[in-house]
Amino acid sequence: MFPLLFYAPPLLGFESLDAKSVAAVVVTQVFFSALFGGTAHWRRGRVHGQLALVAGAASAAGSFLGGAASKWVSDWFLLLLFGVVALVAGAMMFLSPPSAHREETPVGEVVIPLVPLSAFSSVIGIVVGFLGATNFIFIPLLIYILKVPTRIAIGSTLFIAMINTFSGFLGKLITGQIPFLLALAVVIGASVGALAGERVHSRVSPRALRYVYAAMVGVITVRIWITLLG
Repeated sequence: MFPLLFYAPPLLGFESLDAKSVAAVVVTQVFFSALFGGTAHWRRGRVHGQLALVAGAASAAGSFLGGAASKWVSDWFLLLLFGVVALVAGAMMFLSPPSAHREETPVGEVVIPLVPLSAFSSVIGIVVGFLGATNFIFIPLLIYILKVPTRIAIGSTLFIAMINTFSGFLGKLITGQIPFLLALAVVIGASVGALAGERVHSRVSPRALRYVYAAMVGVITVRIWITLLG
């Protein structure tokens, strides 16, 4: 959503949005679409409760700070931050994914190292607060570093996003950064899309899900860095 809202409006004949406005809309959209999509995944047993609560709480604290502090940084800094995060996410995709046996582990038997998870989540939360985006980095972190099964990583990430973007949303709301009409339009469309995506999810293999994710991150990374280097 961050690159879409940053690059698409001028192509469609609308006024371009600055990076701060984009971040404010995205953090609002992510909260509501994660609420609907995460609830759907939870009902199907794809959310690891302990993982989501620990990572959500740790990242929420950072997200509030980042959301408030983002008012005083430049658009260029926000784009650079997004570009670096996208590069890190893309680099993790080259690591080994969970084994086929691990992919079939029931959610109740997945063991998570809580200290590393909390540390990573705190840092990611600050970035989420700045950008409204970047919860997507939880997916490669959980899959490739902590070896969480792909479907559980995706479902749990939505719950994490719901928790930490609420505090980021609150930080931007208090500091008057949210364009409400635009945010409402994006929230409605994205929430419907989140529910549709959850239905499609069940029909796609974990490997295909990882490939789709890698392709998306790759395209975003290239486009952001073209802007930064240009």
